[in-house]
Amino acid sequence: MKNAWTRALAALLAGLILTAAAGAEKAAPAGAETAAPAGAETAASAGTETAADITKACTFRLCSTKWNESLMTDGKYTSYWESQNIRNPYVIISSETPMHGLYLCFRQLPESFELQVPAGTDEKGREIWETLLPGETRFHHSFYELGGISTVRICSTQKKSHKLGINELFVFGEGEIPDWVQRWEPTEEKADILFFSAHPDDELIFLGGAIPTYAVEKGKRVVVAYLSFSNTTRRSEALNGLWAMGVRHYPEFGGFRDSYSKTAKAAYQHLGKSKVLAWVTEMYRKHQPEVVVTHDLNGEYGHGQHRMIADAAVQGYELAADPEKYPDSAAKYGTWQAKKLYVHLFGDETSQTRFDWNVPLESLGGKTGLEAAAAAYALHVTQEGAEVKYEGKWHRLSVEETGSIWPNTVFGLYASEVGPDETHTDFLEHIPEEADAAEAGAE
Repeated sequence: MKNAWTRALAALLAGLILTAAAGAEKAAPAGAETAAPAGAETAASAGTETAADITKACTFRLCSTKWNESLMTDGKYTSYWESQNIRNPYVIISSETPMHGLYLCFRQLPESFELQVPAGTDEKGREIWETLLPGETRFHHSFYELGGISTVRICSTQKKSHKLGINELFVFGEGEIPDWVQRWEPTEEKADILFFSAHPDDELIFLGGAIPTYAVEKGKRVVVAYLSFSNTTRRSEALNGLWAMGVRHYPEFGGFRDSYSKTAKAAYQHLGKSKVLAWVTEMYRKHQPEVVVTHDLNGEYGHGQHRMIADAAVQGYELAADPEKYPDSAAKYGTWQAKKLYVHLFGDETSQTRFDWNVPLESLGGKTGLEAAAAAYALHVTQEGAEVKYEGKWHRLSVEETGSIWPNTVFGLYASEVGPDETHTDFLEHIPEEADAAEAGAE
């Protein structure tokens, strides 16, 4: 894969989205545009003034070197501020305008941290800080209501020395917080559908409109699990893309490194086969999906990690139901038998499930699932211009082009506990609604 990193900065700047604030225009970061959840009122429709982004008017005091201070407030997820390797690294933010909201996008998320406010000085004149809010350690992007304070300190309370890294932060005045600010809900505990994606953006290119259609329009419980987040910038891009499609439940990130290989065997060797299968099996057990959807067994254009995650999903379908396999996750979550497993491009034309992602989605204001996926992919700015070589020809990665070469509308039913599909138009065919399933269980 060729990544046009030299164009990423320009693409990011070009992607800045303008939103209205107090009757004037202000710049929002790339990745800011999003569809509001179904039934939600926007600030404009409710007659509430949108909170102003006051980040540039704030002053910052850092625990260590200031040379890259501006990189955490430049609106570019490709850049970041990072502290030295010390104990309790911190960032202090002060503002003459009362601060009502803080949106943090971490590069290095501490094991524990707090938002603190000044509480005077001790007998030696040293600053004393008291806890305002505990830090959210489940999500790399999180928002905090500050209530109109003038000074706040982001301070790691992790015991060992470490680096604190922030991709971006935004400070807001009083008013309605813009929709692009991500306020994640916890990952679904019980999933209707678990989507396995090798890397950020694969869930858009090769699964097309599946995620916005099922997670947003149909309101199903969806978990997106990435084998690898590739790097911290691409993790932020994954979150920006999912949020823009209307997804509100945080995804899973496997933490494996992103490396290219041509075969599943080589990919397993790079990462450790047992570790990969243990993680995939844990995802099955942890989220108890009714249906699992994953990559092509041939890795679409032949990517070994695509092949590997598809193979691992196939093996995990049976491993998760066996208490003797990977007993640690079995003890923690119990065993689980998914009802169906779909594999991208699997099977022949007579048995495949085919989708039309060009159907307008009411929950997204008439935007189609494919349009939502394409808009989300545009927020993966580091992949702008990325290409893959297939059968001697270079193809630009995109929802439209490569998503058509390896049709993101076509999936095959690899395994089923509920019989074969009949309509071939729905991942959840033959899967009863929760109320129906509970009633059947009671009988």
